[in-house]
Amino acid sequence: MMEARFGKATISALGSARSAASYLIELSIIAASYVALAESALLLPAINPSATPLWPPTGFALALVLLRGYRIWPAILVGSLSPYLMGGRSLLELGSVGLSTLLAAFAGTWLINRWSNGHETFGTPSSVAKFAIISFAPTTMISSGTAVAGFILANKISFSDSVVTWFTWWLADAAGTLMIAPVVVLWAIMPVLSCSKWKLLESAAVSILVSLIGIVAYSPLIGSNLIVDDLNLLLPYRSLLGFLVLVPLMWAGLRGNQRNIATAALIFFGIALWGFSVGSDPFPKTDLNGALLSLFVLSISLSVPPLALTAAIATRQNTEAHLLSVQDQLNRQVERKNVALNSAKRHFQILVEGVVDYAIFALDKEGHVTSWNSAAQKIIGYTVDEIIGKDFGIFYRPDERRGGAPNRALDLAIERGKHEVEGWRIRKNGTPFFITGSVFSNND
Repeated sequence: MMEARFGKATISALGSARSAASYLIELSIIAASYVALAESALLLPAINPSATPLWPPTGFALALVLLRGYRIWPAILVGSLSPYLMGGRSLLELGSVGLSTLLAAFAGTWLINRWSNGHETFGTPSSVAKFAIISFAPTTMISSGTAVAGFILANKISFSDSVVTWFTWWLADAAGTLMIAPVVVLWAIMPVLSCSKWKLLESAAVSILVSLIGIVAYSPLIGSNLIVDDLNLLLPYRSLLGFLVLVPLMWAGLRGNQRNIATAALIFFGIALWGFSVGSDPFPKTDLNGALLSLFVLSISLSVPPLALTAAIATRQNTEAHLLSVQDQLNRQVERKNVALNSAKRHFQILVEGVVDYAIFALDKEGHVTSWNSAAQKIIGYTVDEIIGKDFGIFYRPDERRGGAPNRALDLAIERGKHEVEGWRIRKNGTPFFITGSVFSNND
């Protein structure tokens, strides 16, 4: 008994150790990825020293917490603090940055889990819209507001400039969240191995086409010596060419691939961000907030409508597939019922055909003959082909038919379930014969 308990304790300890090791590895990978993403954002040349045109870590943190839960908060905290710690920032700055990222990710995750299907938030058009609203308002407002408050307390930002700084950081946070979070979530929940060769080629084609449109519309290459003069003729109209990105995005949407849309939108937005960073048209260096607002509007246009379109198409396809599945099940049930009914009819016909001394036949509710046994044919004279579908009133005398006797007998049988009949009836050849019998009603 003691050896068994010791074995169970050893297995439990090994399982706990493996679980702790995998948890630490997961935290390390998340923290390293977060630091790399934050460092890449800080390396972007901004229009002024205090502004970063895009802040992807907030969206990255939101996506990770949506996927892995609140348990990864240490990795988010370490990842958000590391770039500022290496930069020699003050304790207030470190605390505000770490707290702002955690609060934003936790608040956004809680709201999305509660109101927008969690990491399945891109499954329906309404949940896509809810994700965009939650990302824009509470999530990034908390992140940028908390960070600005810490920088004010650290005397890095004056109170008079706090509103402009907060607005700038809010737009950068919101744009980054709308572009980064869908890519991370969709790539995580959609298996790559399920993609066929043609789907991968289609994804590559969409990404290449989006890249070419982005380069022509926003990159600083147009207008430089690296591009031939023929392409530089497009310079006055280049911002209009950016609308062409809707073609590949809508194509990917109609094909129902949200991952393609999110990835292609991020590529296009990255090229636009490149143009923003160097102040090329249509992002002039003289108007920082206007350029940031343009980037934010671009992020909404690239992410929300195409993802909502794809979700609507997927929802309709799933509904149609469900309806077809239900219809197929109903058809199989009807087929089984028909087989059972036909079998019951055959057994009934075999039964009534075995009766040779009594005329047995069935009527519908209107009194038309629906079945006819051989004894009925022998006694009354009508064949099956002659009598099926005829009114059973032809068995009555003309005066009884005029008096409504057949209908009364049928009504009494339906009302009582059984009606005894006795009297003279007429054969096919016109000769009378006397019967004694019953009319039964089957309400099935």
